[in-house]
Amino acid sequence: MQRNPLLLVNSGMLPAAFLVTAVETGRPDPDDAAALVVAVALTALWGSTVWMSGGVLRRERTYGTLARCVSGVWSPYLVLLGKSLGATVTSVGAILVSTGVTAAALGLPLSVSHPGWIVVSLVVLVCSGTALGALVSCLFLVTRNGLIWSHALMYPVFALGGLLIPVDALPGSLRWVPDLISLHWIKDCMVGAVTGDVTIAPLGIATLLTLVYLSVAGLAYRRSVEWSRKEGTLDLA
Repeated sequence: MQRNPLLLVNSGMLPAAFLVTAVETGRPDPDDAAALVVAVALTALWGSTVWMSGGVLRRERTYGTLARCVSGVWSPYLVLLGKSLGATVTSVGAILVSTGVTAAALGLPLSVSHPGWIVVSLVVLVCSGTALGALVSCLFLVTRNGLIWSHALMYPVFALGGLLIPVDALPGSLRWVPDLISLHWIKDCMVGAVTGDVTIAPLGIATLLTLVYLSVAGLAYRRSVEWSRKEGTLDLA
């Protein structure tokens, strides 16, 4: 996946494009600049997660190694988590570099009040991205239309995830959606670490949601393997 051009697009070009567009629309003050940079990075991570971590099993199918992954000695779910972790770490690293370089080029006034809290938030972010990637990957075991589903999954979170678009700008009937997305809570953690207004509640909620994602992904993976074998979509040949 590291050689996939989508890594450059989603983890390198996308955050830079988002940040330039948002800043040129209206130059933010220091506190808003921190929130904007974090929101751009997390939005790009979701797009990268859908394509990179979510695409792991799709690429396994393309290379003809998917059946070996789900029938080997090691737990197939453990293998999936390892690959999703690698994709997430690679994406996070690329997004941090792209966002940091773009913010510096734009002259955004950024400073971190609690660097340690940023590190903790990044650890939770990597774990949550890994869980989300594994969950999305399960979808590609039961359908051959992975690219279509990738588009369908990406843009609703862009609009309703409480990242670049504030929660209070959403329709009242949809303001509950960001509460179910860990990236929204991680955004609150990281913005608090930058501005100095640190609270532990968002980090706790993000951690709980990550555990839920991991549990659901494990169940979905087992069911997906059983279903794909039954329907003949595992591509054993």
